[in-house]
Amino acid sequence: MRLKEKTHRKFVEFFEKISTMYQGKDFELAYSDIQRETGAASVTLKRAIQALAEDGVIEVQPGRNSRYARFKYLLAAQDIDENSTDALVSESQGSENLDKEETPHSGRVFDSMTEDVGELIQLVDHLKRRVRNQEMAIALLQDRLAEIEDKIRKR
Repeated sequence: MRLKEKTHRKFVEFFEKISTMYQGKDFELAYSDIQRETGAASVTLKRAIQALAEDGVIEVQPGRNSRYARFKYLLAAQDIDENSTDALVSESQGSENLDKEETPHSGRVFDSMTEDVGELIQLVDHLKRRVRNQEMAIALLQDRLAEIEDKIRKR
């Protein structure tokens, strides 16, 4: 099943972002949430998930009911392996060039702070999405209320 490059990239980026939010672990999502975030039609959503599963980008399992599915982003493990080997090489080269005044402990603190900042960024992104969803729901309710008020005034 073939997808357009733009659609394929959009879904890969979405699953990558969600996977990093869940720190590479399995996660359960509603199809409607995926559809809302990617802006894809339901037919495109199903085709994209099937295509990504066939390409080995994600692993899909049934969720708690028919509206949910459990996903595992498989490219993250490959990226982590590549990044960790690159990091180990750069660390070993960097440790050779350390001044005697700098202690290895300060590097660990910096790494810990970087991880914390990354986690906070993910949490903020998640909260922004939740706020955006709530704003959309409020706007929808306001539109419905205005329609009802108009009907009442016309009577």
